Amino acid sequence: MNLRAKLSIDHYIGAPLAWLLNGVARVIARVWRRDHSLRTPPRAVLFMKFMGLGSIARAAFLLEAARQRFPQARIGFACFPGCAGLVRLYPQVDDVIVVRDNGLFALARGTVRLVLWAWRNRADLVIDLEVHSKYSSICSALTLARDRAGFAGLTSRFRRGLYTHLVFWNPIRPVDVAYRQLGRALGMRPRLRRVKPSVTAAGKNEVRGLLATLGIPEGARLLGVNPNASELRLERRWPGANFARVITALPPADGLHVLLLGSRAERDYVAQVCALVTGNANPVHNVAGRLPFEGYVALLARLDLLLTNDSGPLHIAAALRVPTVSLWGPGHPRHYILRGAQHVHFYRPIYCSPCIYTTDVPPCGGDNQCMQRLDWRPVARAVCSLLGLPMPPGPGVERVAASEPAKHLPVFGYWQRESAASALRGVPR
Repeated sequence: MNLRAKLSIDHYIGAPLAWLLNGVARVIARVWRRDHSLRTPPRAVLFMKFMGLGSIARAAFLLEAARQRFPQARIGFACFPGCAGLVRLYPQVDDVIVVRDNGLFALARGTVRLVLWAWRNRADLVIDLEVHSKYSSICSALTLARDRAGFAGLTSRFRRGLYTHLVFWNPIRPVDVAYRQLGRALGMRPRLRRVKPSVTAAGKNEVRGLLATLGIPEGARLLGVNPNASELRLERRWPGANFARVITALPPADGLHVLLLGSRAERDYVAQVCALVTGNANPVHNVAGRLPFEGYVALLARLDLLLTNDSGPLHIAAALRVPTVSLWGPGHPRHYILRGAQHVHFYRPIYCSPCIYTTDVPPCGGDNQCMQRLDWRPVARAVCSLLGLPMPPGPGVERVAASEPAKHLPVFGYWQRESAASALRGVPR
């Protein structure tokens, strides 16, 4: 299923079920007065985060805190297949429960497996890291766990009866601060820090084999370029032509190789970006889809620098202490802030930015002006600075961009019907 289908199911099927279970849970809570003080340690703890590699990478310190707070408990983590590879690399997790999302039947079967895991292992505590999801709320209720923790806000009032420990979701605070608050509500002492996923020996061997196949020597310097963004918000992608311009502008550097990264599903798009690179002074390789996830993480750990959109690989690389240059628009860098001189971000907000935290459907309809307006020249300079390379003056590099010509485009942040288009004709940006 694509994202639109998942959202439709969550809204039209999940919402009524969530409200129904909310009412049932309130009635049961009045009759069956269980102790929610957490004085009795849970026999098993179940985390749930079905989508969002970056969010899982940022929440990994909660796994560490849960292991310290409940050392005897079995820890499970439920997710969709796209996140399972990362979750398996955290040694704090004992079981990864993968819920397949390629159809309604597969989703139902995976949900049953998830609930059965909770029943068999006597999961007394469920920690739901989703924010707006009705599906995760339903799963949480069906586990019958004694304690169920999660976030609540304007879009998730139905959770008031389903959860025993609720933390207000503050959309303008950094996401890891929200995760820390949730941990504190459960008696944990979480420290805000990036927990590294395991870089396995098998992953390192896969990377060595790939580099040897590409003719890249063992000690070569590697610049990773990730032009992708997941389906959660494709509008996070910076124009591919701008990535190509940055790569082309890099001066010749002894032993530097540029690797264009991505998954197997992203390989065709990455190939399009790669085709735009012309006259580059350093070797460029398209390695999208050529490594399994374990090897992909090992490759991220091997990089000297990652240039990337706001996406999962950014946060995995940051956890691995890899310097990054990141590009933002639909999301705000403050929400997923990366601290330190080794992390440079670029953000040029417009009226509707950031939109990713408040709406499922972006008002731009794909015309992501917040990303298109990010100039490639300062990005190229930041890449050279972090790699210790000179940025020679030259056409299109040091020259200040000319002022943009006047354009007449739709007002930013406006969902526009075609019948209303004439009302905005002649209105400048």
